[in-house]
Amino acid sequence: MIKLNHVSKVYRIGGTKVYALKDASLNVREGEFVSIIGPSGSGKSTMMNIIGCLDTADEGEYFLDGQIVEEYSEKELARIRNKKIGFIFQSFNLIGNLTAEENVELPLIYQKLSKEDRKVRVEDAFEKVGLSDRRRHKPHELSGGQQQRVAIARAIAARPSLFLADEPTGNLDSVTGREIMEIFKELNGEGKTIVLITHDDEVAGQAGRRIRILDGQVSKEEVCSGNQ
Repeated sequence: MIKLNHVSKVYRIGGTKVYALKDASLNVREGEFVSIIGPSGSGKSTMMNIIGCLDTADEGEYFLDGQIVEEYSEKELARIRNKKIGFIFQSFNLIGNLTAEENVELPLIYQKLSKEDRKVRVEDAFEKVGLSDRRRHKPHELSGGQQQRVAIARAIAARPSLFLADEPTGNLDSVTGREIMEIFKELNGEGKTIVLITHDDEVAGQAGRRIRILDGQVSKEEVCSGNQ
């Protein structure tokens, strides 16, 4: 599903070239659960932005579903971001004056789904994350773990085949973090492809495969048990 071939991302600071990614290559098969782990500034979030079609590489090639991303039109890329990829961020990115239910439904309105379809999808998503009883609460009335569940429900409701999660447990305590990881494992068990960015070795070890990134380069890949 995902293939990065010698991808680099370069920023210029004054007259100096700084590589956020340098000659990075990786493959993710459909249905895999892969973690990308590295310290702050290692390039892992830049890699996720490229995989998610939020940014483009300066060098190298990115193939998504066998097609080089540069060949997609802007309209096609927008459709991919809206329907194929579910984004989950550390900061939740919920709209404060909307209820949890309204936050989950909003992207479906942009997709022009009917009210009936939206209702079914929203109910299904809340059931999957175990938060049906809090759906009419606003973000400030929810704990951090509950807000992250809402953010995951929002991604689930769009029914993507690929989930990209950037430090999804970073703002959570260890118990809540483990609960969130169980949701990702369940989604993976349903055949969803998951790429999870983290700096936490314990979190990374719960994926099926762990990719280490350092100084913008893939330094090591290892198979995990996925059940730690």
